[in-house]
Amino acid sequence: MNEYHRLHLVQLAIEGESTLKVCDIEFRLPKPSYTVDTLSYLQEKYPQHSFAIIMGSDSLKNFPKWKNYNHIIRHYPIYIYLRPGHEELPFYEEAKITILKSPVLEISATLVRNNIKEGNSIRYLVPDKVLEEITKNGYYRN
Repeated sequence: MNEYHRLHLVQLAIEGESTLKVCDIEFRLPKPSYTVDTLSYLQEKYPQHSFAIIMGSDSLKNFPKWKNYNHIIRHYPIYIYLRPGHEELPFYEEAKITILKSPVLEISATLVRNNIKEGNSIRYLVPDKVLEEITKNGYYRN
């Protein structure tokens, strides 16, 4: 599945949500796409807005492998969604980290893709419109 198909699925997933907006800015930036470059571009283009990072606690453990992660730590708040098995978080000196208080759902893109490959239902794991689109186009079957 290409990036435009994934973009369309996100658009379907948030349809009717007035507080969420799909952004395709990375499609116009040089590849490979790095978070720090995307944030810098957005900050420059929309200086009236504030930007932040939302990530799972599993990703936070790999954060030092990200391009210019220290710049992100110094300039952007980071919101962490705790993932099962990744409750212990690394400490980053200058980071403004907030742990999100939300129910832990063991749903991931990998789970969804694997269920499709194995012929199992993804109903209730994704919005109905996303399920319809994935089924109609045969995404993730191979």
